[in-house]
Order: sequence, then C-alpha cells, then structure tokens
Amino acid sequence: MKGTMFMHIRVLARLTRIRTYLLTLFSIIALIFLISPQNLFSSRTVIVFFANLFMTAFVYAFNDVEDAADDYDILEKRKRNPIANGDLSRTQGYLISFLLLSIGLFLLLIISPLVFFFGLVLAFVGFFYSWRPVRFKSMHFIDLISHVICLGALQFFITYLTFRSIDLFVVPFLMIILPFSLMVEILYELRDFNVDRKANITNTIQRFGRFDIKNLLITSGVITIIGFTVIFFAIPSEYKMVILFGSIFLAIVIVSKVNRFLKMYCSKTSFK
Repeated sequence: MKGTMFMHIRVLARLTRIRTYLLTLFSIIALIFLISPQNLFSSRTVIVFFANLFMTAFVYAFNDVEDAADDYDILEKRKRNPIANGDLSRTQGYLISFLLLSIGLFLLLIISPLVFFFGLVLAFVGFFYSWRPVRFKSMHFIDLISHVICLGALQFFITYLTFRSIDLFVVPFLMIILPFSLMVEILYELRDFNVDRKANITNTIQRFGRFDIKNLLITSGVITIIGFTVIFFAIPSEYKMVILFGSIFLAIVIVSKVNRFLKMYCSKTSFK
C-alpha cells in the first residue's frame, strides 16, 4: 500500500516537474518580506505561495501532456515524462493538469477578484504556450515573451497584488524578474536545441541558431544588480540588514539555477 502511494507521488512529481521550480518558488517568501514585511506570517502568505505552486504545476504538467508524443521518440525525455512512458494516460494527465489549475484559481479567488483575474491570464498564456494547435513555444519571439509573461511577470503581480496596490516599487522587482525569466527560457532552448529540432519546434533559438550567452548573462546580471540596489535603498532603514540577507538568498537561487542550466547546456553543445 505504502509502496503504491509513493509510486503515485513520484509519478506526480515527474509530471509536474516540481523539483525544477520549487526552490525558486520559495523566493516568494523573500519577495513578500520585501513588499510587505508586516504580512509575512499572515494566512495570505500561505495561500499565495500554494496558489503559485499549483498554477506553476499546471503549466508544467499540461506541457508534458501536450509534448508526450514528441517525448516518446527521445529516450531521455520518455523516461521523465509519465505520459510518454505509459505511467499515466493522456486523459489522466489532462485531469491532473486541470485539477491543479482549479485548485490554484480557487486559492487566488480567496485572495481577491483582481488576483484571480491575473491567475486566469496566467492559465490562458500557459495553456496556449503548450497546446499543440497553437503552441506559443514553437513561435520565435512569442515563445520568449509568453514564458516571461507567464512564469515571470504574472506570478510576480499575483504575489505583489496580494499585499499592496500597483506602484512604482514594482519597477526594480521587474528589473530582477524579467531578465531572469528570459534568461531561463533561452537557456532551456539552448539546452534542448537538438531535441527541439527533431520535434520540429521552431522557437527563437531554432530560428536564429545558437549564440554566445556571455553577453546575455552580463547584461541580465547588470540589470538585476541595479534592481537589487534600488530596492535596498528604497526600503526603511530598520529592514535593510534583513533585506540584504533576503537579497543574498534570492541571488543564490538565481545563481544556482543559472549554473545548473549552464552545466546542461555545456554538456550538449554539439550539433547533431
């Protein structure tokens, strides 16, 4: 009984790819402290964290359902994708995906109608990013824009609007989040260059080819540092040391994620 339960949990973890983004999602806690430290230990923190978790899980799970046919022909991806290797049926994959979405949207509705609306937009972009008849991920430039909007800007605004209204303080945060999200998507596409070519996914990197990512990393790093600096000097003095440690945590998350992708990319730099 226990063995079966753990097997189902492992299959669900593979479908949602939770290990890919769980550490990054914990940066939401640091973000909440930066935008509304007095509400850090409120029930809204718990609700918005799990709402973001379920919404992100939906995006990844639905993507795996839609990519199952392509992943079946690639041994590495077939092992990971539970739809492609037969651990789950497509129907089960769709049911799980939309259950995750329903839970995420319900949690956002508890917070406010405005946050719920942003959740709907996230779901819309995430759906069309992977849905085969449209597949934003296979359109150059649209792939990058939709990823940055879905798993960057919208997740940020959902969290931000849970605790305060839109103001100019969003700007330095976007200077951190948008370059990071863009960089992650480009690194994904560089890593999967050969795989995507076999699957006829005509994303931005497929259209324009591989390139030296050093300039991208330097530019993104400079913009991110400026964003952190503005936030540090904009916050009340009594929070500066705590914010400094929070910023260090966020920096560690960013560096670890980029470093992991760079290792993947460097191991697959040859054209096949």
